[in-house]
Amino acid sequence: MNSKEGLFHFQQKHVLSIQNNALIGATVSQWLSILWCYGRYIEWKYIPRAIFITCFSIINTFLGIIESILYPAHFINEVPLPENPVFIIGHPRTGTTYLHNLMATDNTTFYNCSTFCTGFANCFLWFEKWGKILFARAISGSRPMDSMPFSADLPQEDEVATMILSNGMSYYMPYIFMQQETLFRKYFALDPRDGATPEDEAKWIEAFIYLVRKLVLRAELEEPNKPRRLLLKTPLHAARIPILRRLFPKATFVYLHRDPYKVIQSTAHMVNTFHWYCRLNTPTDTQTTEYIFWQFERLWEVYNESAVLNKSQPRQVANDIIELGYNDIVNEPISALQHIYKVAGILWTEDITKRYQAELAILEDYKVNKFVDLPEDIQAVIRTRCKDYFIAFGYPM
Repeated sequence: MNSKEGLFHFQQKHVLSIQNNALIGATVSQWLSILWCYGRYIEWKYIPRAIFITCFSIINTFLGIIESILYPAHFINEVPLPENPVFIIGHPRTGTTYLHNLMATDNTTFYNCSTFCTGFANCFLWFEKWGKILFARAISGSRPMDSMPFSADLPQEDEVATMILSNGMSYYMPYIFMQQETLFRKYFALDPRDGATPEDEAKWIEAFIYLVRKLVLRAELEEPNKPRRLLLKTPLHAARIPILRRLFPKATFVYLHRDPYKVIQSTAHMVNTFHWYCRLNTPTDTQTTEYIFWQFERLWEVYNESAVLNKSQPRQVANDIIELGYNDIVNEPISALQHIYKVAGILWTEDITKRYQAELAILEDYKVNKFVDLPEDIQAVIRTRCKDYFIAFGYPM
């Protein structure tokens, strides 16, 4: 990936790959609904991928029917919502996955949404054990964008599952139809200013809550009567704090921030490595670069509106929000975790310390991506479009 004239350049790849596809868990009805709205935008070169998703949707439909018999919708809808979930939020590429994976190792305190649950949202309650064996080759062993471990058991972003359950009502749909990215902006924050309607919000909430109830039930089936906190991570939830506060008044939000130069460059790298596994059409460099910057600007704008108590005074965020820097969780992870537990009202014990120390020892050999210095034209765009973020967190411009 290189850049010129203020734009990142993205090299097409993985056209025939069927790994790491965000729609692998869709049923026939969900896939047909997406095709009805956006199928006309599929390019011929991606027809084999669309056929693969279609074939898999038939399998998912039968798996989903079995789950609907074992766990009917009316039964799932009676499952109580968690009282005090913990949400890890922040711009993509700020360390949210690192923190999510780390905190999920404390399975005496937390339960989460696994990669299998996000990929097979329609059937994981009964099929997870067998599906992880049968479909092991559907995902790579490491993430394409940063080589972090990637497996069916690791925690994953719940928005992928919500995208499937809502028939594509998600801002993750640009992974697939980047040429039409602006059509999905209304799902970003579900904000009327972006074109969202009350019906859009209601449908997204219905799909999200259905998933959350299934995750609560899954945790209960795994370890009955064991009180644990739901731990979820989706960067876009930083744009939906007002909605999440209504649903979970006692929730805690852990917001991560990082040097914007690194965030934008790492995001471009992620788009150029991971997104090609999902594409059904080919965007221009201009479209993709604008997607990266618009997402950054809008996420910061709506998050800041929800987080800051008084914008005319020095930065102070609401009591339900914890702001941490990327360097905090990388350089002083135990201290950062202890701070999170304290604010979230979770008892820290010596056993928890030992558990995290053991996991951190495993992660010691992980190497973060190394990037070349950005050209001045790209740096100038970042300084302009991320200016308020630089100032808020004191990053040098």
